[in-house]
Amino acid sequence: MAMTFLKKQSASAPSKSLKYLLHNYLSGPDDGRPFAVIHASDLTKEEGLCPRAYALADVTKAKPHGSWLVTSEVVMYRMGHDQQDAVVNWFADMGRAIGHWQCLACNHLHEFQKRPQKCVACDAQAFRPKEVRFTSAINGASCGIDMLAALGDTKLVPVEIKTMAAEQFKGLLAPLAEHRLRTNLYLRIIRESAHSWSDQVNTSKAIVLYIQKGGYGCADPQLKTWGLHEQFSPFKDYEIKRIDSETDVLAARANVFTDFRAGNVGMPVGLCSTAMSKRASTFQFKTKCFAGDHPPVHDWKAST
Repeated sequence: MAMTFLKKQSASAPSKSLKYLLHNYLSGPDDGRPFAVIHASDLTKEEGLCPRAYALADVTKAKPHGSWLVTSEVVMYRMGHDQQDAVVNWFADMGRAIGHWQCLACNHLHEFQKRPQKCVACDAQAFRPKEVRFTSAINGASCGIDMLAALGDTKLVPVEIKTMAAEQFKGLLAPLAEHRLRTNLYLRIIRESAHSWSDQVNTSKAIVLYIQKGGYGCADPQLKTWGLHEQFSPFKDYEIKRIDSETDVLAARANVFTDFRAGNVGMPVGLCSTAMSKRASTFQFKTKCFAGDHPPVHDWKAST
């Protein structure tokens, strides 16, 4: 039945419709993010990170479940990335953006510098900005920094760039809680990184820069106080200070998995008390978690 429907659908597809061609091309499967790296964005999700899930993925060599991205999602993500790249390039034009730069001609990556005048490998002059990644040497958590800004201080300021719908942007008076927490964690990860680049980065503060999608922005009286002859701004920026006490629990969860992988602790307990828990119902490793093949022995929750 399903195959017959697919054949009929294919036969009736409007092959000369631009809308159909775009939908057919853009929608499709998206591989899940591997469990090999503990990403800061996973640590700061509302439901939290379960160290047992990462440990089970490690011992079973399981690959993450993928998902299906519909066309609207692909377009939204792409527009967000394009706006982010545009902002980084504008700061590069000012000579204030430090990051990685990938040559669009040969893919050579120029690391931790201002945007090159030309590629050292092929002499091309077009580049795509790439985030700089840092990993904590203490708990293994990793983060990618959208841009490092040279603002005249002795050290570079980490910048997290976020795009936002017009309705949400208009009412924004402070950074969103998830963005504030995540950026706070980024600062901690950079401070704990063993990479030499971290010595050049200010780890006491960062900036979250919001961009309104569409670019028109909203009325901003601050512009006149700066002597600018404009009424509207598509940008809002907020300073985030590093407060380690706010990220201690997140860092501890990352450390559980890192210790497990190093063989310092046994299989950790999970966040779910039973297989009937709401979280467990959508858990990729539900069967493995509660089958008894990998009994929990490390009660990390008792010390956090």
